[in-house]
Amino acid sequence: MGIQVILVPVGAEYQAVMRGVKALSDAPLVMPIPAGPAAFRAFLESWKDRSRFADQEILLMGLGGSLSPQHQIGDAILLEQVWNVVGGNGFQSDRALTDSLAQRLKLPMGTGVMCDRVITTVVEKRRLGDRYQADVVDMESAVLLEVMPQAKVAILRVISDDCSRDLPNIAGAIGPDGNLHANILARSFLKRPIAALNFISGSLQALKALEKLTLTLCKSDQ
Repeated sequence: MGIQVILVPVGAEYQAVMRGVKALSDAPLVMPIPAGPAAFRAFLESWKDRSRFADQEILLMGLGGSLSPQHQIGDAILLEQVWNVVGGNGFQSDRALTDSLAQRLKLPMGTGVMCDRVITTVVEKRRLGDRYQADVVDMESAVLLEVMPQAKVAILRVISDDCSRDLPNIAGAIGPDGNLHANILARSFLKRPIAALNFISGSLQALKALEKLTLTLCKSDQ
Protein backbone atom coordinates (compact mmCIF):
# COMPACT_ATOMS: atom_id res chain seq x y z
CA MET A 1 0.00 0.00 0.00
CA GLY A 2 1.32 3.48 -0.88
CA ILE A 3 0.67 6.95 0.46
CA GLN A 4 -2.97 7.31 1.53
CA VAL A 5 -3.23 11.10 1.72
CA ILE A 6 -1.28 14.12 0.52
CA LEU A 7 -1.60 17.32 2.54
CA VAL A 8 -0.72 20.54 0.72
CA PRO A 9 -1.30 24.22 1.51
CA VAL A 10 -4.41 25.68 -0.10
CA GLY A 11 -4.04 27.93 -3.12
CA ALA A 12 -1.36 27.70 -5.80
CA GLU A 13 0.42 24.77 -4.14
CA TYR A 14 -2.77 22.71 -3.92
CA GLN A 15 -3.62 23.55 -7.54
CA ALA A 16 -0.14 22.43 -8.69
CA VAL A 17 -0.49 19.09 -6.91
CA MET A 18 -3.98 18.58 -8.35
CA ARG A 19 -2.64 19.20 -11.85
CA GLY A 20 -0.07 16.48 -11.14
CA VAL A 21 -2.70 13.89 -10.20
CA LYS A 22 -5.52 14.81 -12.59
CA ALA A 23 -4.53 12.30 -15.29
CA LEU A 24 -4.22 9.39 -12.85
CA SER A 25 -7.04 7.01 -12.13
CA ASP A 26 -5.88 5.86 -8.70
CA ALA A 27 -4.22 8.85 -7.02
CA PRO A 28 -4.18 9.30 -3.23
CA LEU A 29 -6.55 11.71 -1.55
CA VAL A 30 -5.24 15.28 -1.78
CA MET A 31 -6.32 17.55 1.07
CA PRO A 32 -5.88 21.35 1.03
CA ILE A 33 -4.66 22.70 4.36
CA PRO A 34 -4.38 26.25 5.71
CA ALA A 35 -0.93 27.85 5.73
CA GLY A 36 0.84 28.58 8.99
CA PRO A 37 1.23 26.59 12.22
CA ALA A 38 -1.75 27.93 14.19
CA ALA A 39 -4.27 27.48 11.41
CA PHE A 40 -2.86 24.08 10.45
CA ARG A 41 -3.02 22.86 14.06
CA ALA A 42 -6.65 23.95 14.29
CA PHE A 43 -7.35 22.13 11.01
CA LEU A 44 -5.78 18.88 12.24
CA GLU A 45 -7.54 19.00 15.59
CA SER A 46 -10.93 19.34 13.88
CA TRP A 47 -10.20 17.09 10.87
CA LYS A 48 -13.00 14.56 10.76
CA ASP A 49 -10.81 11.97 8.95
CA ARG A 50 -7.88 12.34 11.33
CA SER A 51 -8.53 8.99 13.06
CA ARG A 52 -8.82 7.28 9.68
CA PHE A 53 -5.26 8.30 8.77
CA ALA A 54 -3.79 8.21 12.28
CA ASP A 55 -1.48 5.27 11.52
CA GLN A 56 -1.31 5.59 7.74
CA GLU A 57 1.29 6.98 5.31
CA ILE A 58 0.88 10.75 4.96
CA LEU A 59 2.87 13.05 2.70
CA LEU A 60 3.03 16.77 3.41
CA MET A 61 4.02 18.59 0.21
CA GLY A 62 4.54 22.23 -0.68
CA LEU A 63 7.00 25.04 -1.13
CA GLY A 64 9.72 26.17 1.25
CA GLY A 65 12.56 28.63 1.55
CA SER A 66 16.17 27.57 1.22
CA LEU A 67 18.50 28.06 4.18
CA SER A 68 21.56 26.72 2.36
CA PRO A 69 23.40 27.77 -0.83
CA GLN A 70 23.29 24.08 -1.80
CA HIS A 71 19.54 24.25 -2.47
CA GLN A 72 18.38 26.49 -5.31
CA ILE A 73 14.96 27.47 -6.64
CA GLY A 74 13.15 24.45 -8.08
CA ASP A 75 15.17 21.93 -6.06
CA ALA A 76 13.22 19.44 -3.94
CA ILE A 77 14.23 17.91 -0.61
CA LEU A 78 12.75 15.40 1.82
CA LEU A 79 12.99 16.32 5.49
CA GLU A 80 14.35 13.73 7.91
CA GLN A 81 13.77 15.97 10.91
CA VAL A 82 12.17 19.33 11.65
CA TRP A 83 12.85 21.88 14.38
CA ASN A 84 10.06 24.06 15.73
CA VAL A 85 11.53 27.53 16.27
CA VAL A 86 8.69 28.58 18.58
CA GLY A 87 8.89 25.61 20.94
CA GLY A 88 12.48 24.62 20.32
CA ASN A 89 11.45 20.97 19.89
CA GLY A 90 12.70 18.61 17.21
CA PHE A 91 10.64 15.94 15.44
CA GLN A 92 11.56 13.01 13.21
CA SER A 93 9.72 12.06 10.05
CA ASP A 94 9.11 8.38 9.28
CA ARG A 95 12.49 7.03 8.25
CA ALA A 96 11.32 4.10 6.12
CA LEU A 97 8.83 6.19 4.12
CA THR A 98 11.29 9.06 3.70
CA ASP A 99 14.07 6.71 2.54
CA SER A 100 11.69 5.04 0.09
CA LEU A 101 10.59 8.36 -1.41
CA ALA A 102 14.19 9.58 -1.65
CA GLN A 103 15.11 6.49 -3.66
CA ARG A 104 12.03 6.58 -5.90
CA LEU A 105 12.24 10.31 -6.62
CA LYS A 106 16.05 10.53 -6.48
CA LEU A 107 15.93 13.38 -3.97
CA PRO A 108 18.27 14.44 -1.16
CA MET A 109 17.25 14.36 2.50
CA GLY A 110 17.87 17.12 5.01
CA THR A 111 16.68 19.10 8.01
CA GLY A 112 13.84 21.59 8.20
CA VAL A 113 12.90 24.48 10.46
CA MET A 114 9.30 25.52 11.06
CA CYS A 115 8.54 29.19 11.77
CA ASP A 116 5.28 30.99 12.45
CA ARG A 117 5.86 33.57 9.70
CA VAL A 118 7.48 33.93 6.30
CA ILE A 119 11.24 34.50 6.61
CA THR A 120 12.08 37.29 4.18
CA THR A 121 15.68 38.41 4.76
CA VAL A 122 18.98 36.77 3.84
CA VAL A 123 20.35 37.61 7.30
CA GLU A 124 17.59 35.75 9.13
CA LYS A 125 17.75 32.78 6.76
CA ARG A 126 21.47 32.40 7.35
CA ARG A 127 20.98 32.70 11.10
CA LEU A 128 18.34 29.95 11.09
CA GLY A 129 20.42 27.73 8.82
CA ASP A 130 23.48 28.07 11.03
CA ARG A 131 21.64 27.65 14.33
CA TYR A 132 19.74 24.51 13.34
CA GLN A 133 22.09 23.18 10.64
CA ALA A 134 18.97 23.22 8.49
CA ASP A 135 18.27 23.22 4.77
CA VAL A 136 14.67 24.47 4.46
CA VAL A 137 12.21 26.67 6.32
CA ASP A 138 8.44 26.15 6.23
CA MET A 139 5.34 26.87 8.31
CA GLU A 140 3.56 23.53 8.83
CA SER A 141 5.81 20.48 9.11
CA ALA A 142 6.50 20.30 12.85
CA VAL A 143 2.79 20.66 13.62
CA LEU A 144 1.91 17.53 11.63
CA LEU A 145 4.68 15.50 13.26
CA GLU A 146 3.59 16.63 16.73
CA VAL A 147 -0.18 16.26 16.35
CA MET A 148 -0.11 12.89 14.51
CA PRO A 149 2.82 11.02 16.11
CA GLN A 150 1.55 7.54 15.16
CA ALA A 151 1.21 8.34 11.46
CA LYS A 152 3.97 7.50 9.00
CA VAL A 153 4.74 11.05 7.89
CA ALA A 154 7.06 12.20 5.12
CA ILE A 155 7.66 15.85 4.23
CA LEU A 156 8.64 17.08 0.78
CA ARG A 157 9.49 20.71 0.09
CA VAL A 158 10.32 22.42 -3.21
CA ILE A 159 12.47 25.55 -2.95
CA SER A 160 10.66 28.70 -4.07
CA ASP A 161 13.18 31.25 -2.78
CA ASP A 162 16.91 30.85 -2.20
CA CYS A 163 19.06 32.34 0.54
CA SER A 164 20.92 34.87 -1.60
CA ARG A 165 18.22 37.55 -2.00
CA ASP A 166 15.72 39.23 0.30
CA LEU A 167 12.02 38.75 -0.36
CA PRO A 168 9.46 41.53 -0.27
CA ASN A 169 8.20 42.03 3.27
CA ILE A 170 5.30 39.59 2.99
CA ALA A 171 5.47 38.34 6.58
CA GLY A 172 2.05 39.81 7.39
CA ALA A 173 0.34 38.66 4.21
CA ILE A 174 -0.69 35.30 5.70
CA GLY A 175 -3.14 35.77 8.53
CA PRO A 176 -3.52 33.62 11.66
CA ASP A 177 -6.37 31.81 9.92
CA GLY A 178 -4.02 30.70 7.12
CA ASN A 179 -5.65 32.89 4.50
CA LEU A 180 -3.63 35.10 2.16
CA HIS A 181 -4.42 38.82 2.41
CA ALA A 182 -4.05 40.02 -1.16
CA ASN A 183 -4.08 43.73 -0.28
CA ILE A 184 -1.10 43.38 2.09
CA LEU A 185 0.72 41.27 -0.49
CA ALA A 186 0.11 43.84 -3.23
CA ARG A 187 1.38 46.72 -1.07
CA SER A 188 4.56 44.83 -0.20
CA PHE A 189 5.14 44.05 -3.89
CA LEU A 190 4.72 47.71 -4.86
CA LYS A 191 7.33 48.77 -2.30
CA ARG A 192 9.93 46.38 -3.72
CA PRO A 193 9.00 45.58 -7.32
CA ILE A 194 12.26 43.90 -8.35
CA ALA A 195 12.23 41.65 -5.30
CA ALA A 196 8.56 40.93 -6.02
CA LEU A 197 9.32 39.89 -9.60
CA ASN A 198 12.08 37.57 -8.38
CA PHE A 199 9.73 36.08 -5.79
CA ILE A 200 6.96 35.50 -8.33
CA SER A 201 9.38 33.96 -10.84
CA GLY A 202 10.81 31.64 -8.19
CA SER A 203 7.36 30.60 -7.03
CA LEU A 204 6.21 29.77 -10.56
CA GLN A 205 9.34 27.69 -11.16
CA ALA A 206 8.85 25.83 -7.87
CA LEU A 207 5.16 25.20 -8.55
CA LYS A 208 6.00 23.61 -11.90
CA ALA A 209 8.56 21.37 -10.17
CA LEU A 210 5.96 20.48 -7.52
CA GLU A 211 3.48 19.46 -10.21
CA LYS A 212 6.03 17.24 -11.97
CA LEU A 213 7.12 15.61 -8.72
CA THR A 214 3.51 14.82 -7.83
CA LEU A 215 2.98 13.08 -11.17
CA THR A 216 6.22 11.09 -10.83
CA LEU A 217 5.39 10.10 -7.27
CA CYS A 218 1.86 8.95 -7.98
CA LYS A 219 2.92 6.97 -11.06
CA SER A 220 5.59 5.17 -9.04
CA ASP A 221 3.06 4.46 -6.31
CA GLN A 222 0.72 2.54 -8.62
